[in-house]
Amino acid sequence: MEHYDLLIVGGGAAGISAAKAARRAGCASIAVVDRKPALGGVLLQCAHRGFGDGCTGPEFVRQLLEDFPPEIRVISGRTVLKIEESKVARLSGGRSVSFDRLILAAGCREVPMGALPIAGTRPTGIYTAGQMQEMMNLHGYAPEGPAVILGSGDLGLILADQLAQAGIPVTLVEKKSSCGGLARNRRLLDRDSIRLVCSQTVTEVAGEKWLTACRLSSGEWLPCKTLLIAVGLRPERTLTANLGNPEWLRLCGNCSTVHPMVEGAITEAIQTGTAVWETMRK
Repeated sequence: MEHYDLLIVGGGAAGISAAKAARRAGCASIAVVDRKPALGGVLLQCAHRGFGDGCTGPEFVRQLLEDFPPEIRVISGRTVLKIEESKVARLSGGRSVSFDRLILAAGCREVPMGALPIAGTRPTGIYTAGQMQEMMNLHGYAPEGPAVILGSGDLGLILADQLAQAGIPVTLVEKKSSCGGLARNRRLLDRDSIRLVCSQTVTEVAGEKWLTACRLSSGEWLPCKTLLIAVGLRPERTLTANLGNPEWLRLCGNCSTVHPMVEGAITEAIQTGTAVWETMRK
C-alpha cells in the first residue's frame, strides 16, 4: 500500500494551494487525490472572467499550477470512497493509500431540486446551475429555452448572462426582495435585459417527460424548457462526517467555509498546508 506523510483530498484551488504550501514548509511526501482527470476543480468550468487579475477559471488554474512542485504525487480520476480511522483512504478501482495527516479540500455541493418544496414531476430539463455550467463550458451542451433560473446569486447571474448571450430567453427568480451577487454581476441584468422577479420562488413544475413550465408563488406560470437551481452551496464533508475531530485531520477551502471569492479559499488553504507540516514536525 502506498503511504504519504500528507494526503489531500480534492484538487481544486484549495487542494492545489494546500499542497504547495505544505511542500514549501518542508513536507516531502504529499499526494493529491481528485476524481476529475485534471487538477483545477470547479474553476475549469468557469468560462467567465473575474478570477485573480481578470482571468477565466481555466486561466487562473494554469497560474496556480505554474510552480506546482513535481515531487507532489497527483492521483487523478479516482474517487475517495472512504476515510478510515486507521488513516487509510479507500479509492475507487480497489486502490488504497495510507497517510499520517489528511487535508480535506473537497469543496462544496449545490442544494439540489430534491431539497426544495417544489411540487410536480421531475421531467428532463431541471439541473443545478453548476451542472449546466459544466455541460455548457466543458461539453458544448446548448440548453433549450425559455429558461428560468431560481436564485440570483453570482452563479445564477453569470449563467443568466451566458444564456442571454446565446440568444436564450431567461428569467431570474429570487426569493428575497432584491437581487444578490456582486455589483459587477448585477449589472449584467441591465446589459442583457434579463427579467428579474423578486420576492417569489418556484412552487411547482409541469411536464411529464420534458419540462414545459414552472409556477411561481404568485400563481404565475412561466413557460420554460430549462429550470436551473442556484439557491446555495453546502460544504462537502461526507467523507469525514463520522470521524469526529482526530488530530490528523484538517479542512480547508469551501468544505470548511463557503468562501465568496476563490482568494479566500486559497488563503485558508495556504495557512492549513503550512500548519499541518508544523504539527507533523513536533
